[in-house]
Order: sequence, then structure tokens, then C-alpha cells
Amino acid sequence: MDEENDWVTRAKAGDREAFDKLVDLHGPAVLRYLQSLTRYSADAEDLAQEALLQAYRGLHTFKDGTDFRAWILTIGYHAWVHAKRKRKPVTLGDEEQIERIAAPEVRAESDWVETVRQGIAALPDEQRAVVQLRFGEGMSHAQIATLVGAEEATVRWRLYRARQSLQELLKTCLPERRKKRS
Repeated sequence: MDEENDWVTRAKAGDREAFDKLVDLHGPAVLRYLQSLTRYSADAEDLAQEALLQAYRGLHTFKDGTDFRAWILTIGYHAWVHAKRKRKPVTLGDEEQIERIAAPEVRAESDWVETVRQGIAALPDEQRAVVQLRFGEGMSHAQIATLVGAEEATVRWRLYRARQSLQELLKTCLPERRKKRS
């Protein structure tokens, strides 16, 4: 942590190598988070690059003593929101998504983990964002609320709704799994 704080201080003073070390440390989390929000790796890579560039340009706005990882993930989140506003994706209703994901050809035992991943990918954007931050990045409800600019209760509600949707998906898949084991 002290080393990270040193890199931040040096990067704010114009040391490009120090910023590169911060990118090496936190860049994978930014990319992983954006990959969970977008459906295409190329989009996530573009957004991650944009977020890191914005972080570099706005480094002077980072408050010393705060969480750099949360700060840079916030920039990534806002880059995704901005890109999402520019391009309105076609989405299916929750029931249609669950039915599509739980289709028999997807329910193979070997595809169980992939089915859950697809279920998470099919969640509404706001739910998918908080699920990834909570379970993918291990952030607290309070940290997520700050990052996405929502009340902590809203974050909890989004997580609750996401769990409900995923439970419906799993209920649909479980009978098929039990039959295969018999």
C-alpha cells in the first residue's frame, strides 16, 4: 500500500513509469470489470484504454489517501455509462433472457459454469455492474454505492434482484442436472 501511494505521488508529479506501475497493478481489474459489463472483448478493451487515459489526464483530481483502485474503477464505470448512452443495445425481458439461457442445448453438465456466466451477462446493466463489483472485485456495498453514484440501499436492491433472476435460471437448470445424475 505504501508503495502504491508512492507511485500515485510520483505519477501526479509527472512520472510516467510510476503511472505504468499503477496500470500494471489495477489495469487488469478495470478490464475484467468492463468485460463483465460489455458483451464484447473489443469494446471492453477500448473502454479500458479510454478509462486509463482519462485517469492519466485526471490524475491531479485523485485525492491522496483514498482508494486508487476504487477511483480508477469509477472512471471505467463512467466510461461504460457514457458509451452505453451513445449506443442503445437491444435487450430482452428478464423472462426471455432466462428462457434463452436455460435452453436445453445450454444446460449440458459441462456448460454449468458457462450457463451461470451467461445468466450474469443477461442481467440488466445496473444489476450486472453491482454483481461484478461485489463478487468479482470484492467491494463492499458502500464502496459500490460510491462508485456507481447510487444509494447503498439501491445497491442492495440491485443485488437482491440479480440474485432472484439467477435463482430462476438455476431452478430451470437444476431439474435437468438431477435427471442426468440419476
